[in-house]
Amino acid sequence: MKALKDGSSEIVFAHHVAGEVARPSEVDHTISAETARRIASAIPANTVRAYAGDRAAFRRWCALVGRTPLPATAETAAEYATYLAVGGALQADGSRNGPAAPRTIERALSAIRTEHRENGYGDGPDLLGARRVIKSHRRDRSDRGIRDRQAAVLTVDNLRAMVDACDPDTLAGTRDRALIVLGFSMMVRRSELVALNTLGDITDTHYGLDVLIRWSKTDQDAIGEQVPVHYGSNPRTCPVRLLRAWRRRLAEVRPEEGPLWMPIDKLDRLPHMPGYCGKRGTGRLSGKAVGLILQDAARKAGVSTEKLSAHSLRASGATAAYLAGSDVLVISRRGRWKDGSPVVYRYIREADRGKVDPMAGVL
Repeated sequence: MKALKDGSSEIVFAHHVAGEVARPSEVDHTISAETARRIASAIPANTVRAYAGDRAAFRRWCALVGRTPLPATAETAAEYATYLAVGGALQADGSRNGPAAPRTIERALSAIRTEHRENGYGDGPDLLGARRVIKSHRRDRSDRGIRDRQAAVLTVDNLRAMVDACDPDTLAGTRDRALIVLGFSMMVRRSELVALNTLGDITDTHYGLDVLIRWSKTDQDAIGEQVPVHYGSNPRTCPVRLLRAWRRRLAEVRPEEGPLWMPIDKLDRLPHMPGYCGKRGTGRLSGKAVGLILQDAARKAGVSTEKLSAHSLRASGATAAYLAGSDVLVISRRGRWKDGSPVVYRYIREADRGKVDPMAGVL
């Protein structure tokens, strides 16, 4: 079998012709530009960017210590895991960004193994030793009281203050109010949020809206899922009213179908408007921009920005729903987590901490 760019394999069938086995010619090992495009587009853009950075850092380290990056040995992988655990990846300017978190090391190793598959080196180096290094690294961090970074959780009062801090008379303010509240309500991943389009993904219903998530981290086959979004009890933070307000404003200045969330420059202009001074790009808001919008609204509202990120919308929505009495299974399915996901239970434990005393009446 021949390894393809996406890590899958192509089975080469032998055909018997007049008693002989026909062998593939050179053309049998080529693919068209369209096929190459489809293979490449199967991997999310943010994953491609992260892997590219991880691979570049690995090659820089290999050059520094005289090891071979491709194909790499099991020993090289284990040594690199230790290197990351001690001081982080080597940057292009020669600096290091500090000890890497276990998940960051796991991603770097995944990037390395994927590159081996893409270049016909099977599954890449054996990672048994590297994984044991990561396990030891987790214990060392735990002994030093270091925990994996957790996104800050916003309360409903925080959310309302941030919405009130966004100017509803501007395009940017109208967009930000809708984006923040919809992300909170849907417990959405930032990649799912920025992928939404104005017409095809939003459907009006008697209870509010149906929002189509075309694909997600847990739906790599892009089956899609309609998420019902109901009217809120408070107009200030009603996701249906705020999203409809943004869609009306957007339709006035860009009537055609397109990204639901677009970048807006400091003078409140969209990319297609004359004089726009922001980055052109794709005309679609980036996942990184969601975190920046959230932090900006928090600063204006006097809400702490410490550990505040785009993921805070997802964590905050789940936490608020649980505190309001929603069932864990309902929360999981709303946020498109797998049933029994440990992530959801981690949010719930944080919400319950200090609220419920299992020893009440015992001591």
